[in-house]
Amino acid sequence: MATARTDLGIAAAFCGVIGLYDAIYVVFALGHGPVIGPILSVLFPDFLVFHAAVRAFFEGKLALVYDIDAFTQFQNAIYTDRFPGPVSFRPFLYPPIWLLLLLPLGALAVGAAYAAFMVASALLATLLEGRHDPWGWLAIVTSPAAVWTILAGQNTFLSLALFYGGWHALERSPALAGILLGLLAYKPQIWVLVPVALLAARQWRALAWTIGTVAVLSLVSLGIFGPGFWRAFIDVAREAGSTRIADIMFERIYMHMTTLVAAARIVGLPPDVAGAIQLAGSALALAAVWFAFRRAAPGDARTAVLVTATFLVSPYTLNYDLLLLMPAIVALFRQGVAGRFLPGERVVYLVLWLMPTFGMVLNRLDLPIMPLVILLFGAFAWARLAGTTKGELPGAAAAR
Repeated sequence: MATARTDLGIAAAFCGVIGLYDAIYVVFALGHGPVIGPILSVLFPDFLVFHAAVRAFFEGKLALVYDIDAFTQFQNAIYTDRFPGPVSFRPFLYPPIWLLLLLPLGALAVGAAYAAFMVASALLATLLEGRHDPWGWLAIVTSPAAVWTILAGQNTFLSLALFYGGWHALERSPALAGILLGLLAYKPQIWVLVPVALLAARQWRALAWTIGTVAVLSLVSLGIFGPGFWRAFIDVAREAGSTRIADIMFERIYMHMTTLVAAARIVGLPPDVAGAIQLAGSALALAAVWFAFRRAAPGDARTAVLVTATFLVSPYTLNYDLLLLMPAIVALFRQGVAGRFLPGERVVYLVLWLMPTFGMVLNRLDLPIMPLVILLFGAFAWARLAGTTKGELPGAAAAR
């Protein structure tokens, strides 16, 4: 009991100090106050891309959205007051269903639209995930990962809401779970393992609702935007996978990247070798999710395995996406407090909590440890599955 109180006290002090600094940093950054952290040349740059796509639709310029060069120049024209100079690469690489979900923001100016988007997505995440652990949620919304989500103007609060909300609802309401998880398909790199997990768990009703939700969103977007817009998305998605675009994206955002392929390239491995490492990580992630959801009972550890696998399978996850891991960290930390921690477990949680900021610094120093820390977190989640299995998990006996 004394050890548990000590762990909770240290965690509360750690998260409190980090959270206070993060809150002040965000307020100063958004309010153009004193510089107390990384300097930002553009505020909420990712949201500017989202808002520009909405503006293009309402201004009758939909064809620009998936034309990388033309869409970049469109942003230069409408956001001259927000960029320090002309930008050269600001693509919209999301599927049409994401633009469909963004359309309600079209009536607002960019600043008001950003505020409405961030508040609404954070409130939804609080409703679907945060209310289950208010103190843990306070730590999450003031964590470094939340800082980068807010300052980038990203959609990670929405992804978190749909991801955890869907899994929380799975047993009591497969239909609601399927709808929430289907909506998550707006971000394919985060959604890709969801159908695999549902299939492995034999959650047929939830899987049907997930597929149905994706189908409805796709059909509605097809009706509003037209088939040509979908064909343009397929073309730009194919282009985004090309060596040229992959190299441009790596050069511009490598410091933010959390992936195996980025880590391999940062340390100097050839692109082909880096790609092979990413494929190996994807295979490991796929196998882990299949075994976990086929053989383990529902719970925080199983969800933690899935969210870890998501980071291993995707070649494009960035530091703000690490917000998706934070509820899993809090949940497994509470399990350790209630029972026991495995050797090194506390350290991994602490390091991963700080990775959204310090991982960028380490990437610039050619020390890309983010995917390694994520993998270690997944190993602890896997070990905690040992007590919840419906059948023996590979490596579970060794973990015990």
